[in-house]
Amino acid sequence: MKATNDMPDTRRTHEKCQATAKNGKPCAAKPRPGRPYCLWHDPEAEDRRREISRQGGYASSNRARAKKALPADPLTNEELHSWLGVVFKGVIAGRIEPGVGTAGATIARTMAELTRSVELEQRIANLEEEREPRRTA
Repeated sequence: MKATNDMPDTRRTHEKCQATAKNGKPCAAKPRPGRPYCLWHDPEAEDRRREISRQGGYASSNRARAKKALPADPLTNEELHSWLGVVFKGVIAGRIEPGVGTAGATIARTMAELTRSVELEQRIANLEEEREPRRTA
């Protein structure tokens, strides 16, 4: 005669999270190793969830994407023109969000205005220097 075991097998791993989702249905996520809950329902994983959310939010921000795309050194006018062309094509193709393109264009316009301003200041300084009477000792 075959012996039966009516006791539940506590070693059995759960295939799905044992928590209930916000919609009232059982959570369908895979549980964490050795735990009955997924990362999002495990009460012991609160710090890890917070860290993941923080990192995920930053990684998807416009600031982070722009930082990854542009070189760290100042751009020449030719490089700036080239980058704007890349951004423009990316927006048109749908690879870059229009907001990122607008931000890039605004920054590029500011950079170009600063370059012109520095050049004008230098030209004025040169003209003033030429106009001053030369002092003799």
